Amino acid sequence: MASPAPKSMLAGLLQALSGPEPLIILPHDNPDPDALASAAALKYLAQELLEKDAVIAQGGIVGRAENRAMLTYLNIDLKPVRDLHLRADSLVALVDTQPGRVNNSLPREIVPAVVIDHHPAYADYRQVPFLDLRDEYGATSTILTEYVREARVELESKLATALFYGISAETQDLGREATPADIAAAQFLYPYTNKRRLAKIENARVPRVYFRAFHEAIERAVIYDRVVVSILPEVQYPDMVAEVADFLLRLDEVEWACAIGGFGENLHVSLRTTERDVNAGDVLQRVLGNESAGGHDMTAGGRMPLDPREADAAVHAAAVVRDRLLALLDAAGAAPRALV
Repeated sequence: MASPAPKSMLAGLLQALSGPEPLIILPHDNPDPDALASAAALKYLAQELLEKDAVIAQGGIVGRAENRAMLTYLNIDLKPVRDLHLRADSLVALVDTQPGRVNNSLPREIVPAVVIDHHPAYADYRQVPFLDLRDEYGATSTILTEYVREARVELESKLATALFYGISAETQDLGREATPADIAAAQFLYPYTNKRRLAKIENARVPRVYFRAFHEAIERAVIYDRVVVSILPEVQYPDMVAEVADFLLRLDEVEWACAIGGFGENLHVSLRTTERDVNAGDVLQRVLGNESAGGHDMTAGGRMPLDPREADAAVHAAAVVRDRLLALLDAAGAAPRALV
């Protein structure tokens, strides 16, 4: 059984969400399954316990096929954040992200009423009325599952499926940075899930461009001692770099995998490792800067703005990122070897 959130935490959450304003729930940009499920659960709690209108705001795009399938099969509605006209008095809850991070679209002058995340605190958030950061958990969906359990609301099948998939995707089927709390939450949720919809999400159909992107990523992958790096000048969607990094980490002769790709005006970076004694999030923060990256022991992600005036800006910036990373991992002097 998952350890439910203390009643004082649930009461504090509901207190922070009270008031006449509609609730705007904002996950990180280009939301992944954990962020989407967490946002859906918080929306459900607000509606069921407070009878409050709530919307889930979307920054960036939902590009990965599994994530788009999740929206479709589990009826998760998103509204572009640019259409919501956020104001200083807007009631905002951040999930799976934190104030001041470059991975969300919250204007810096707005203080959210609620922040729920499973990443370590990146700053002092004493001005936030309700803060629940549990970096010892493997997924934010686990935190929201505990709130749902404590609230004793009816657990709808689609919400259970979303939360289960959020935990599963974030922890690679409970095999990556999963804690007893994550395992217990997944075990609680699974009987309530819609197995057919879950299968459709996990095995979402992909277009031909997906295979072309992976073909390019493999061709561009270079091994430097125990590190493999793939630089993609342009990706179809930001999540592609995470997919590539996960895929490259399966290479049996490396301990680190990094995928770097340009999308729009930003360079996106994803870092993965099998090492247990080095924190991937700390490494990528040293590469990109504290506000531009974050993560956990084995996974990290970040982004940095590109100069639109510079030709081939993504390629040049990616080379700088690669060189910084290799230096930190003591692989700067390694002879480069093509993967294929």
